[in-house]
Amino acid sequence: MNLTWHIVKKDLRVFRWPLLAWVLLIVAKLGVGVILLTADGTESEIWFKSMAGFAQLLAALEGASFVLTAALVQEDLLVGTRAFWRTRPISGARLLHAKLITLGLVFGLVPLLVTLPWWLGCGFGWREIGWAALQTAGLHLAGVLLGLLCAIVTDGFGRFLMWTLVAVFAVPALAATLAYHVGGKVSPGGDLATTRFALMGAVGAIAIGAVTIHQYLTLRTVRSIGIIAGAVAVLALIGAFWPFAWKFQAGPYTEVMAKEAERWSPANAPAGFGFNVQSVQLRMERPAFKDGHLILKLRVDGLADSQALSFFLSDYTLRWPDGWTKKGGMWGRTGLLDRSVEKALGVAMKFAPERRYSDEVTTSAWLAPEVVHRLTDYPPPAFELNGRFQLLRFDSAIPVALPDKARTWNGVAGERVAWTRKTGEYLLVTFVRNAPALWRYDFADSYFAQKQFTQHLLANRALGFVDNGRSAGHRSAKIGTVEIIWHTQSYRASPMAGGPRPLPEAIAALNEAELMRITFVEEARFTHPIKIDPLVVEPASP
Repeated sequence: MNLTWHIVKKDLRVFRWPLLAWVLLIVAKLGVGVILLTADGTESEIWFKSMAGFAQLLAALEGASFVLTAALVQEDLLVGTRAFWRTRPISGARLLHAKLITLGLVFGLVPLLVTLPWWLGCGFGWREIGWAALQTAGLHLAGVLLGLLCAIVTDGFGRFLMWTLVAVFAVPALAATLAYHVGGKVSPGGDLATTRFALMGAVGAIAIGAVTIHQYLTLRTVRSIGIIAGAVAVLALIGAFWPFAWKFQAGPYTEVMAKEAERWSPANAPAGFGFNVQSVQLRMERPAFKDGHLILKLRVDGLADSQALSFFLSDYTLRWPDGWTKKGGMWGRTGLLDRSVEKALGVAMKFAPERRYSDEVTTSAWLAPEVVHRLTDYPPPAFELNGRFQLLRFDSAIPVALPDKARTWNGVAGERVAWTRKTGEYLLVTFVRNAPALWRYDFADSYFAQKQFTQHLLANRALGFVDNGRSAGHRSAKIGTVEIIWHTQSYRASPMAGGPRPLPEAIAALNEAELMRITFVEEARFTHPIKIDPLVVEPASP
C-alpha cells in the first residue's frame, strides 16, 4: 500500500502546476458567479452577457480534464518499451490502483470541495448539494473516461489526441450513417432517442472500464484495441437500431401525474365555486400554417376576498356531433393581484386595462390545422375541461427595502434588490435571484411542489395606487449548478383621476412609493369541470 501511495504522490508532484491551474479555472468560474450575484445592478445587460459568456468559456476549459487524465496515465506508459515502472517491482494491478486513486482525488474530490462553499453560499440544502455533487462528479467522470479511452493504448500525446478525435466523431457518424441508410431514414425522437443515448453511455462506460482493466493487467495492446473496436461497433448498432424505448420522460411524468391525481379532490373546492364564460376566441398565430390557439377567458365565482387561484395543466376534450373527437392539454394563467391585497395595503387599486384579477382565468391550447378547420367550418362541438386548480390565500405584504447605495448583499436569501432608477414615468427595479440548476431529479418538486407564490408590487398609499409592474429585461446564467437571474421590473406611476398619462406629482411620488413583497400560500388543490356546449368561437382581437 505504501508503494501505491508513493505512485500517487509522485503523480501529484509531477503535475502539481497543471492541476493547480485546472483548479484555479474552477475557482475563477465560481468567482464570476459571485461577481454576478453581488454586483450593484448598474451594469448593462451586455456586461451580464459578457460575464456569463466568460464563465461558460472557463467551464469549457475545465472540461479539458480528459487531457490531464491522459497526461497522468501516460506518465507511466502502457505501450512501448520506454516505461520506467516496468523495471521496478510494480504490477499492473498496483499501478491501476494508484492511477484510480489519483484520478478520484483530482477529478472527484477536489472539484466538490472547491465548489462546496459556492453551494452553501447560494443557499443549497443538503439534498440540493447531494444532487449537485452527483451532477458535477458525473460530468468529470465523462472527461476521465474519455481520457482513459485512448491514453492506455497510445504511446504519446500526439497519437492520443488523434485517436480521441476519431473516437469522439466515429461512433455518432457511424450510427447516423447506419440509421440513415439501413434504418429507414427515420430519426428517432422522444424516449427512444433518450434511451439510445443513455444505453450508449452506459455500455461505453462499461467498455472503457473493461479495456482499462485488461490493458493494465495484461499489457496486450492489440487485444485492447480489438475490444475498443468491438465496443465502437456495438455502440453504433445501439445508436442506429435499438428498438425499445424506456420511459425516461413519459414514465416519471405519468407516475407523478397519477400520484398527484390523488391530491386533487373536487371536494376541496370552496362553497359556491364556479365559472362564468367571458369569451371563447380562436387566434390564428401562423396563418400560413393554418394552426392556432383556442383561448378561454373565465370569471370565477365563489372566491373569498382573501383567496386566489392558480391553474395547472388540464385535460380538455372537443367532441363534434359526427363523433370526431380531439383531446389535449390546456395551460392557464391567473392574476394574483386581487382585492385582498387592496385591503391589506389599505390602497384603492387603479389598474390598467390589461391587469388581471385573481378571479379571472385565461386558458389556452394549441390546435393543429385540422382542428382549426373543424372549429371554423363544422357545427360547434361540445367542450369539456377537467380543470386543475390550486386555491391560494393571501398571507402577507412585507415592505422590501430599496438600496440606498450601490452594492448591498443580503446573504443567502436567494433574492435581493440590486438597483433602482427612475426613467420618466417609470421606476425600474433590478432583482438578482439564484436557484438550483440541476437535472430534473424530482419532477414533482419542480412542477407541483410550489406551496406559495410571491410577487413584488409598488404601492403609494398617499396617492392611492398599486402597480404590479411588467418585465423590462431578463438575463440568466448557469454557473456551478446554480442559475443566476437578473430581472428588471418596470413600475409605472399612477395615471391618477383616470387620465391617460401620469401627472407630474404622480411621477414625483415614485420616490415615496413602497416596494411590497406579496405572498400567497396554498389552501387546497381540487379539480372542477368546465363544460361549454356548444363551443362557439370568435376571432381573437389583434
